[in-house]
Amino acid sequence: MQDSISDNSTKELANNPAAMDLHEKLMNSFSDDWMERESDPDLYPEFYGGSFIDNDGIFVIAIKGDRDRYYKELISRLGTDNFKVETVQYSYKQMMQVMDKIDAFLVDTTIPESHPVLSHFAGAYPDVMENRVKVNLTVVSKEITDAFKQDISNSPLIVFAQGEIPELF
Repeated sequence: MQDSISDNSTKELANNPAAMDLHEKLMNSFSDDWMERESDPDLYPEFYGGSFIDNDGIFVIAIKGDRDRYYKELISRLGTDNFKVETVQYSYKQMMQVMDKIDAFLVDTTIPESHPVLSHFAGAYPDVMENRVKVNLTVVSKEITDAFKQDISNSPLIVFAQGEIPELF
């Protein structure tokens, strides 16, 4: 499972201590034990859509809902307005709920290994910058995506992409 900062932004955070501080302060405002609970959908408020570092190195918080109201709330939580907000359609909580469904399917021992999704699953993650859950399959076909939609989730948050199974070193 992945944190609310996108993979592309993780490297940027390491080079941007101010953004890292804002991210940690934001996450701590959700819960002191956020590191242990980062995959728990209940950790995230309904308005939070995730966060990332943009191409200019600025910390961006995605907001679902009333931009002005939540921008003010975020300033209060962070004690600064040194960040940008962008409005999104889906909350991070919604993305994590979809991830829970995927995880439940993957650990279900009653599902045969020959299931089209299990045979071609290459990973899934909440893509904060795209505001979707990205599901990587080794082969993207109607048969496989239909099986996914039927047996796991038919959520509009999901986008399918071709990907390879990560190699373990």
